[in-house]
Amino acid sequence: MSSLVSLVRNESYAPDALRQSIEQALALIRQPLRQLIRPGDRVLVKPYLRHGSVRQPETRMVSHPAVVEAVLGLVCDCGGRPQLGDEGSRRPGHPQLHHEALWLHLLAERFGAELVSFAMSGGRVVPSAIPQPASYLLSRAVLDADSVISLVNAQPHPSLMWSGALKNMFNTIIGAGNTQLSALLPDAAELAGAVADVCRLARPRISVADMTSVCPGFKQELWRVGLLGASTDPVALDSACLQALGWEPGTIPSLRWGARLGVGTWQREAITLRGLDWQDLPVLTPPSPTASPEPPEPRLARTLRILSKTRLRPRPRIDRRRCTACTTCQQACPVQAISRDTSGRLQIDYGRCADCLVCADACHQQAIQLRPHGWMAALQAPRTLAHRLWQRGKAGHVWRIGGLAVRWHLERSHPVHPPRPAQPRPHDQESAPVSPSLQNAREESGVALIVDAGPGLGSALARRFALAGMDVAVVARDGRRLDGLVAELHALGVAARAYACDVTDDGAVSRMVGQVCGELGVPRLAVYNVEHFGPGHVVDIETAAFLECWRVNCLGAFLVGREVAKAMLTRASGTLIFTGSTAATRGREGYANMAVGKWGQRALTQCMARELGPKGIHVAHVILDGGILKQNAPAFMQERMLGLFPEQIADNYLALHRQHPSTWTQELDLRPWMEKF
Repeated sequence: MSSLVSLVRNESYAPDALRQSIEQALALIRQPLRQLIRPGDRVLVKPYLRHGSVRQPETRMVSHPAVVEAVLGLVCDCGGRPQLGDEGSRRPGHPQLHHEALWLHLLAERFGAELVSFAMSGGRVVPSAIPQPASYLLSRAVLDADSVISLVNAQPHPSLMWSGALKNMFNTIIGAGNTQLSALLPDAAELAGAVADVCRLARPRISVADMTSVCPGFKQELWRVGLLGASTDPVALDSACLQALGWEPGTIPSLRWGARLGVGTWQREAITLRGLDWQDLPVLTPPSPTASPEPPEPRLARTLRILSKTRLRPRPRIDRRRCTACTTCQQACPVQAISRDTSGRLQIDYGRCADCLVCADACHQQAIQLRPHGWMAALQAPRTLAHRLWQRGKAGHVWRIGGLAVRWHLERSHPVHPPRPAQPRPHDQESAPVSPSLQNAREESGVALIVDAGPGLGSALARRFALAGMDVAVVARDGRRLDGLVAELHALGVAARAYACDVTDDGAVSRMVGQVCGELGVPRLAVYNVEHFGPGHVVDIETAAFLECWRVNCLGAFLVGREVAKAMLTRASGTLIFTGSTAATRGREGYANMAVGKWGQRALTQCMARELGPKGIHVAHVILDGGILKQNAPAFMQERMLGLFPEQIADNYLALHRQHPSTWTQELDLRPWMEKF
């Protein structure tokens, strides 16, 4: 008997048109949801949420929210009880709601759907049909549902060559099963067998494939395919999607395994296509996918890799100092691996533990963390001791002697690499010829100092100031990486020098500013463009990490601003600009390190503006409320201006420098048009 597959046209994610396309695709395979779902049935909607952000869902790294919304609405209209979940919708070990998953929670709340976690729903061990592994621990949320609707994100996969209906069910393995299988089965063909086997065990009732757009790879142009497919046979659906791209399905290992295990069929003659005819395919003919050849792995390396992912992998351990024996973790464990020992203390049975970290999520005391286990812990004891001593050393210690106090602490040093010696040039080649139009555009003179001239905004500032006719001094910790930028500035006909400096070192900053003044002249324009961000929640941030962020963001701004202001006061003129960020105006979860330093930098600029303004020095603070687009950003991001263009930021900095003293701007807020205020 042939497998029914439908492929219908779908050019947009408009709600009404998308819902109509899904209903049409299901009707063509004779599977309308009203006939499949009875009132009260538990219907699990399984999207693909493993990787990627939903800020730009058109990048196709996750299931499009509009597709999830349309299917949830159809399930509710049929009287079913929708459940929504994927192991990628939760972050093990992080019970806090991640902002990237907020849309999923809001969507579930809107339709009254139960948001399930595969791990927290418990698991059931089921035997496999392939040599390795012998069994899987699959989520009960999938196995016990009355119906499962798989929302397929059809797109190429770097190792399996294709991520479609078969691959979408692989996340039903809970715990460490995914990572262990990747280690045990490094060959793509073997791993494809496990992918097909898991789909056989957790087979969805219906699979809906979204091919409105297909992402061929990270930061690559999207393929506008404009199709939406559906089938009860996941192998046949993947085969039709591949043929719609002009690819040969027989070259995909997961499809061959799926046919071998009886999951479905991939041959065209065994598939009945509805909606579109085979002669209408392919609608797109990109290069066919090919598996990247991998060199043979040495036996010792393979053994060590398998051991590191199995026997020697870190396991959840209970910290006796923090544990209050509240049994919350015992009640939450989906595989009942936590019990009390003879002394009444909680212990973990590692023979049953699935490494799902549900217990760590449930523990309010944060008493369960991943740690080495058994003899591996004994081998790593010296390293653990050294790490603890290092942590204590970074926090420091204070000895009080009468009215005096002696403090010491250890600090990791970051090397400062001086720039390479400049190559002497003949006098007649000191400056490159400049076109008349460029010469007319040069209205400025003097020296511009840019602290942290990186490949993004810093380089754009240097180029813009050079085009305006200013000599440029660029500063970075690693001065050697500025060679290319200096050569580019020389080609624009201006003098340029590179300097290496640690902006948190008082003496180094003073020497750097002195060298700039001695070699090029007193800066007329200086930009502090340094930023340091160490992510972390308040309860997890180390003292040393907090201090490092503050030193770079705030102390460095003070040191550079102070020394440059001293030099500018000798001429009673100049412009000093500090690059800020959103963190300077509001604190967010996970940004405490950066927010404190940036708020301090903003306060510093306000004080400097009021003190130095009457003395002829313009001090400005620029808030960049959005991401800065890089030169290699995808074309669609540049077309839709999904970020700040560094060249346009540089234009605003130069405009600040050119302002008349009667209308000086102290703070400028720059944001892309799509940013939410």
